[in-house]
Amino acid sequence: MLGKAVKHGLITIASLFLGCIAGIIGAIVTWPFWGWFEKTTGIESLGHSGPADWVFAFMMGLAAVASFAALEWACRTRPAVR
Repeated sequence: MLGKAVKHGLITIASLFLGCIAGIIGAIVTWPFWGWFEKTTGIESLGHSGPADWVFAFMMGLAAVASFAALEWACRTRPAVR
C-alpha cells in the first residue's frame, strides 16, 4: 500500500502530464470559441497560427485541476467491505 504522500505525489505528476496533453487538445478543439471570445471582448485570443499562448496555459491549467480532482476522487481511500 502506498503512503499518502507518495499517492498524492503520483496523482500530482499524472495530473500535470494529463493536463498538458488535454490542454493542448482542448485549446485546438475550442478554437471557434476563442474566435468568438476575441471578437466579443477585444482580448487577443487567436494568433496567425492558432490560439494565443495564454489560451494554451489557461486550458492546460484547467485540465490539470480537473484531472487532479478526478484522480483524487477516484483514488480516495474507501472503507473495506466486510
